Amino acid sequence: MLTAGEAYAPIAAVYERVRLTYPGMFSRTEDWWKHRRLADPESRRRGGGVLNYVVLTRDGGPEAYALYRLNQSMEAGASTGAVVVIEAIGATHEATRELWRYLLEIDWIAHIKASQLPVDHPLFLLLARPRLMRFRLTDALWVRLVDVPAALAARALGPGEAVVLEVADAFCPWNAGRYRVGAGGVERSGAAPDLRLPVDALGSAYLGGFSFAQLARAGRVEELRPGTIARADALFRWDPAPWCPEIF
Repeated sequence: MLTAGEAYAPIAAVYERVRLTYPGMFSRTEDWWKHRRLADPESRRRGGGVLNYVVLTRDGGPEAYALYRLNQSMEAGASTGAVVVIEAIGATHEATRELWRYLLEIDWIAHIKASQLPVDHPLFLLLARPRLMRFRLTDALWVRLVDVPAALAARALGPGEAVVLEVADAFCPWNAGRYRVGAGGVERSGAAPDLRLPVDALGSAYLGGFSFAQLARAGRVEELRPGTIARADALFRWDPAPWCPEIF
C-alpha cells in the first residue's frame, strides 16, 4: 500500500498508457491528480474509510492501479461492508484481470461497488456469475463537435474508400457543409454527398461508440448512395469502446 505522494508517479504512468488507447479519456495534469483524484479530504469519505492506493507491478514497472475505500460494517456477526472502487485501471489485459482479482478477494467484505466503468469491461466475461454485477448503464460521455474539419482531421480512421458527409449544424453554421473523409485525410468537398446527417449524429459516431448503421436505423443518418453506411462504419470503427472515467 502506498501513500498519495508515492502513488502519483506510477499511477499517472499507467493512466497515460491507457489514455492513448481509449477514445474519450483526457489527459490529467499533476495538479489534477494531486488535488482531485488522489486527494482524500474527510468530506469525500462520506463515512467510509481512507482512500487506499495500490499499484500492480511487473518486471519492476507499474502495470495497473486501484484507488478504493473500505466501508466496514457488521450485522449479526457478519460483514455487511463494501469495497468502494474509485478507479481501477490496467495497462494490459493480464494486469486488469489480476487487479480485479485483488479487489474481489479482499476479506471480510460483503459487497464491491464501482462506477464509471467502460461498457465493454472484461468483468462481464471474467466473473463466474456476471448477473450478480447488477450492472446499470447510464449516459456519461457527450460529444459536441465545435470545429468539424479539425475534429475529423484529428481522428484516426480505418482503411477503405473515402465517403462524403453532408453535415448540418444550425447552432454552429461554420460547420455546415460537405466533407470528404478517408484514411488519406479530410477536406471540404463540392462532390455529391454519400451520407447526410446532423452534427449531433456525427458526434455520436465520432468516438466509435455508435455506428452509422445504428444511427441510420434510428433515422438520424440518411444514406444517399447504397453501401456508403458500411464504408463509413469501416472508417470510423474503433475498439475498445469510448470511455471517460471521470465526471467533468
